[in-house]
Amino acid sequence: MLEKILKSEKALLTILFFFICSGIFSYKSLPREADPDISIPVIYVSLFHQGISPEDSERLLVKPLEKELKKIEGVKKMSSTSYLGGGNVILEFDAGFESEKALNDVRVKVDLVKSKLPNETKEPIVSEVNLSRFPVLAIAISGNMEKRALIKIAKFLKNKIESISEVLEVKTTGEDEREIEIIVDPRIVKSFGLTAKELLLTLKNSNILVPAGSINNETGSFNIKVPSLFDNFEDILSLPIKSDNESSITLGDISEIRDSFKDTKGFARNNGKEAIILEVSKRTGENIIETIKKIKLQVNDSRKYFPENLEIDFFQDESRSINSMISDLENNVILAVLLVLIIIIFWMGLKSALLVSISIPGSFLISMVFLSFMGVTINVVVLFSLILSVGILIDGAIIVVEYANRRASEGLDDRKVFVLSAKKMFTPVLASTLTTLAAFFPLIFWPGIAGEFMFYLPVTLLTVLSSSLIMALIFIPVLGKLVGSDLNEQKEKNNLKLLESGDLDKIEGMQKYYLNILKICLRNPVKILMTTFFLIIFIQVLYSKVGKGFEFFPPIEPDYAEVVIHAQGNFSAIDKDNIVKKVETIILNNKFIENSYSKSGLINTDNRQGSDDIIGSINIEFINWNKRPKSNIITKKLEVLCNSIPGIKVEIIEKKDGPPKDRDIEIEFSNINKSNLNKDAKIILDYLNKQVWVKNLDNGFNSPGIDWELKVNRAEADKQGIEILTIGNAIQMVTHGFKITEFMPEDSDEEIDIVVKFKENYRTLDELDRVEISGRNGPVPLSLFIEREAQSKIGKIKRTDSEASHTIRFDVSGDIIANNKVNEISSWLEKNNKILTSKVKFRGQEEDQEEAKSFLIKAFFVSIFLILIILITTFESFYYTFVILTSVIMSTIGVMIGLLLTNQPFGIIMSGIGVIALAGIVVNNNIVLLDTYKSLRKETSDYYNAILRTGAQRLRPVMLTTLTTFFGLIPMAAGININFLEQSISLGSPSSQWWLQLSNAIVFGIIFSFLLTLLITPCLIFIGEKINIRFSKLFEIR
Repeated sequence: MLEKILKSEKALLTILFFFICSGIFSYKSLPREADPDISIPVIYVSLFHQGISPEDSERLLVKPLEKELKKIEGVKKMSSTSYLGGGNVILEFDAGFESEKALNDVRVKVDLVKSKLPNETKEPIVSEVNLSRFPVLAIAISGNMEKRALIKIAKFLKNKIESISEVLEVKTTGEDEREIEIIVDPRIVKSFGLTAKELLLTLKNSNILVPAGSINNETGSFNIKVPSLFDNFEDILSLPIKSDNESSITLGDISEIRDSFKDTKGFARNNGKEAIILEVSKRTGENIIETIKKIKLQVNDSRKYFPENLEIDFFQDESRSINSMISDLENNVILAVLLVLIIIIFWMGLKSALLVSISIPGSFLISMVFLSFMGVTINVVVLFSLILSVGILIDGAIIVVEYANRRASEGLDDRKVFVLSAKKMFTPVLASTLTTLAAFFPLIFWPGIAGEFMFYLPVTLLTVLSSSLIMALIFIPVLGKLVGSDLNEQKEKNNLKLLESGDLDKIEGMQKYYLNILKICLRNPVKILMTTFFLIIFIQVLYSKVGKGFEFFPPIEPDYAEVVIHAQGNFSAIDKDNIVKKVETIILNNKFIENSYSKSGLINTDNRQGSDDIIGSINIEFINWNKRPKSNIITKKLEVLCNSIPGIKVEIIEKKDGPPKDRDIEIEFSNINKSNLNKDAKIILDYLNKQVWVKNLDNGFNSPGIDWELKVNRAEADKQGIEILTIGNAIQMVTHGFKITEFMPEDSDEEIDIVVKFKENYRTLDELDRVEISGRNGPVPLSLFIEREAQSKIGKIKRTDSEASHTIRFDVSGDIIANNKVNEISSWLEKNNKILTSKVKFRGQEEDQEEAKSFLIKAFFVSIFLILIILITTFESFYYTFVILTSVIMSTIGVMIGLLLTNQPFGIIMSGIGVIALAGIVVNNNIVLLDTYKSLRKETSDYYNAILRTGAQRLRPVMLTTLTTFFGLIPMAAGININFLEQSISLGSPSSQWWLQLSNAIVFGIIFSFLLTLLITPCLIFIGEKINIRFSKLFEIR
């Protein structure tokens, strides 16, 4: 079958040409993005009710919602937060959830609860958390002009950007919400003999739609209109409040009207200038580079409509990082091809080098065609997978070309030798590729957020390795027939003939030295195996004692960081902004920061998971990594300077790449009893405050402050004929204003609230006592039946799975591994278990890490099982299978030695995948070696000589596959990037840090597996043959 296919040279070359052209087109057209667009199994329900207290929010908003939402199938965890002005409920689902079904289920339950919520509560917002919703570009709009003008320009740009089909949404920061204020002087109202109740009632009943209908009779049909809605400000000011026979008092007589903004809750600035920030998110699967190009083009085209003094800045451009990664990939592929060329030219010749090196771009381009049909995007994980495959995909090509050269040296025709090589090596190449595919196949089913993030890795590798199989068995033989084999020197030809059937003692060169070492090993096979076995145990024990432990994901040098400012007290929005400005001045004076934008006051209004005492934050963008010190050096200096400002605490959180996470460690307490919960949280907080390795500690407690509680004497109020609702309306006129209706002016496309407020000098705490309300016997002051009392401020009320909860979050400092400290905390908790009454769980990264660790262990054994099935099918021998699998287990010694030498922790994700990849590589070499031995053993009864001949024959291809894999990955393992276009070399770039752990695992593992394949495997075969002779009925290895 294969021989018939290989005869169709012209057809196969045409197909190869088609694949190459289609692959180039697919590679250029595939969407590009920084991180994979993953569906995080989290749904967020937001609730808003202006002015509602945290206690009332918990009782009236959150608890009714929780009661319904907990009935939804597949909910893994439900957490909620109640705060001033609203609340939220976060639902975390089991892995593999269907987002559309989950969203529909949540919306149905929310609709059931809506009727039970207070009338003033806004429509609950249900949203899915998705990485595509994170901004890919930020745009700062600033200039020396009125804020109203900036807001108008920002809205114009927002609409323009949202009209781009690739854009999902544009969020605005620093934009004040417009409102119409009716400013009332309570003294003037009183002088006219009016009360607040009369004023509010008149206003509320005067902006009502009256659908009057029509009259139909014998004279005709007439539509009746009653213009009852406000059309302009004059309509509002001329509204009569009180009239008698001679005159009337209008709203304009007792108040003034302002087209203003709601009370400012926060400010935004870009590089110290007041600004409005637009954060742009793209749609799932869209090309990030093209999307950002279109956004910038749209903004730049719109500049002609704006004043010259307007400044528009772009920053946090995610397309820059993906461009850098793509450049690194292309340069790594070029470097890998060059290294392969050099190695193969040295060992096999120019023609062989050309054939083998073609398999790298060939396999990549063929895989691109298939990946384009699977909806895969070019992201950091796909690029990482392609670079990882460089050292693996050429193994099959090397085996085919090396065997063809060996047979060509015997005088066979070049056109026949490659077909013969493809036929002869078909089984070992197929089996070795299938075992590598089997190693990665279980990773497709990786659950959780980490699994969603890494899903593209097995998909890409399976596609690339399958493409390499097609290249090795079909296209390389066809090209080989055209190119031909390398003609060896006479000495090399003699060696090759001796390897096939001659006297092994006459072999010269490298094989001679190898055979001498192998003979020594075969004289002491048991000692060699026992030494290896004890070395495995020793290395494992040594690493457990002096190794750096485990970590979830490798730290990547960030481009961005967030400066978070904490301060405690009853600060106004302006007070908070003044403090943020002081920190901002320090940030702006740092030469290593390219850009910064700050937010002060009420920030992150739709995500209140942070500490209650955060008064502002500053997002900073560093200059290029090769022009500055490491980010941790910069942030440490900034923290020292910023924390010198009295009364505040500043923490700087660097951007963390990889699967989404908040802090390094999260500890969650839950308890039915709130007092016991707080007591337990304080106990562990005292412990953590003593640890020098704890940084960026978010203790989860509410910041101290004062809330004023107005206690109503209901009996006294009833005597005066005053209702609670009337009292509440009057109080709102002193606070944020009482909303009476809505109004749509001509210059707006959305309705604007009309609110009634007292003048600024009457909006004080003392005024609350003096406010008069119309009672049964005339106006009476609030102080008659209300007592004002200061109480401790309640910031947030948190619950998890319908129980009161408390979460402490923090990072670990320096190079300390978070997992080691989790174990340390766990030991401390076990010792103090008797004094703690709350349930304690590690959430966040630790939870994800345990899930990933558990899955990767299962995936490893599933991979071993699949490899086992393939090997048994190929060799029909349990012992041969045992030999190969033993080599896989032993190859982990190299990984551990590498970790000890480089002083690196074992990465749960990266090193774990490296071990799985290594298993595939080790199996490949052993399959070819055992396949050769099996063929030779059929021709002779001298197993000792067969083992020696097998080792000598397979030395060169095993060495070549080892060297090509080694040199293909060594630049990444060393963090070296060579840019051929710019003719520059960089060391330790952020993009290289992604795959440092994985490449180190394979590089050190492949060195040890080389020795395993050529020395330990022959010893295992030798022992097996001896046992077979003695116990032939128990073991059949032939």
